[in-house]
Amino acid sequence: MLNIANYLNNRELFKILDNYNVFDIATHGKKVSSCALRLFDSLNPYYEFKDEERNLLYYSAILHDIGYFINKENHHQHTKYIILKEPLLNNVPSVLRENLALIASGHGKHIDDCIQFYLYKDKITILKLISLLRIADALDHKHNLHVTLKNVEMKNATLNIQVKGKASDIILKKLKKRSSLFSKIYNIPINMDCS
Repeated sequence: MLNIANYLNNRELFKILDNYNVFDIATHGKKVSSCALRLFDSLNPYYEFKDEERNLLYYSAILHDIGYFINKENHHQHTKYIILKEPLLNNVPSVLRENLALIASGHGKHIDDCIQFYLYKDKITILKLISLLRIADALDHKHNLHVTLKNVEMKNATLNIQVKGKASDIILKKLKKRSSLFSKIYNIPINMDCS
C-alpha cells in the first residue's frame, strides 16, 4: 500500500477540511482522528500494522464528515464524492484516493459495494480501518457531548475502552451499535466502561 503522506501533507489535508467545514466538522474530525489513532496504536503490537495504514486511517478520520457540506442526509456518500472529485487530491494516486474515499465514507452503517472488487488482503485491511473509524466516530457521537477517551488497551484478548464524561452512557450505547464490524473483522470482543 502506498503512503498517502507522500502525496498530501497536513497543510493540504487541513485546507481540504477547512474548505468543507460546516457544523464545525473540523473539530469533530480532529477528535475522531485522535481517537482512531489511539485505537490503532493499542492494536498495533498485536497486528503489526504499517505506517501507511496508520496514515490512511488518520486522513480518513479527518475527512470523514466533509459530506455535510453538500447535505447532512447521505453525508457518507457525499464524503466519498468530494474525496474523489476534490482538486487538492489530484496528486494522490487513484487507488490510494479510492481507498481514502472508501474508508472515510464507510464510517456509517454501509460500506460501498465497490469493496467486493478488492483483493482479499486489501479488503481485510480496508475493513479493519473502517471498523476503527466507526468506533472513533462513536466516541464523539453528537459532536458535542464532551466525553473523552480515557483509556484504550488490549488485555486478555479483549479491546478495553474506557470513556469519561457526563454523557458517557450515551457514548457506550453508540459504541455497542458501532462495534459489530470490529468484533467480526478482528474476532475479538470489546469491553466498554465509563467513569
